[in-house]
Amino acid sequence: MSYLRFTQPLNPVLLNTGLLHVILLLILIVASAFDQRQVLGINLWVKPIKFALSIAIYCFTWAWIIGYYPSPAVQRSFAWFTAVALSFEMVAITSQAALGRASHFNVSTPYNSIIFALMGVFIVLQTLFAMYVGIMFFSVVPGALSPAMLWAIRLGIITACIFAFQGGYMASKLSHTVGATDGGAALPLLNWSRKAGDLRVAHFMGLHALQTIPLFAALPGISSAAPVIWFSGGYFLFTSALFYQALQGRPLF
Repeated sequence: MSYLRFTQPLNPVLLNTGLLHVILLLILIVASAFDQRQVLGINLWVKPIKFALSIAIYCFTWAWIIGYYPSPAVQRSFAWFTAVALSFEMVAITSQAALGRASHFNVSTPYNSIIFALMGVFIVLQTLFAMYVGIMFFSVVPGALSPAMLWAIRLGIITACIFAFQGGYMASKLSHTVGATDGGAALPLLNWSRKAGDLRVAHFMGLHALQTIPLFAALPGISSAAPVIWFSGGYFLFTSALFYQALQGRPLF
C-alpha cells in the first residue's frame, strides 16, 4: 500500500510525542483497573485513555504527513507546537481526572475555568496551524506522492480541521449532548449518548478524516485524484449529516 511506503523519514518530534502517549495510554489503562472513581457515570480514567490514544494516532499521522511539506522551517515549527499543545491538553485532562474532576466544560471554579480556557486556546491555535499547512499543501506538486495521496492529504487535513472547530461549538454550550444533560446511557467504549444527540460523533468522524481519506487513497487501483475527491466529498457530507442528526437531539443508535 502506497500509504505505508515512507519515502520521507518520520518527524522525530511527533513520532516521539506519539510514542510517549502510547506509554501514557498503557499506564492509564492500568490505573483504570485500580481506581474505580467516576465522573458523569463512567470511570474517570476513560477520557484520558481516549485522548491518549487519539493524540498518539494524530501525532503518528502528522509525523508522516509533515515530511512531505517542502519547508523544513514549517516542519520544525509545526512539529514542536503540536507536541507542546497536545501535551498540555493531555496533562490538563489527566491531572483533572486524578483530582476527580471533569476537564471539559468545567467552569465550576476559577482554576477549572482557566484550565478549560487554556486547553481551548492551545487547540484552536494548533488547528489553525494545521489548517494553514493543509491550505499550503495545495501548492505542493506531486513528487514522491501520487496525485491520489497528495489530494488525500490536502482534503484529509482540511476536513479534519473543519470538524475540529466543531469543538468550539460544544465549548460554547458547555455540553456535548443535545436534548439531555451529559452522562447517562451510552455506547460501550466510545461513550456516545444513547438517549439524545451527541456532538462528539461528528467531531470524532471528522477528525479521523486525517487517516480515513489517505487510507482510501492507498487502496489498490487508486492513483488519480478524482476518486479521492469524490470519496472526500461523500465523507464530508456523511459527517455533516451526523452533526445535523445530533443537533436534532437524536442519538446515533
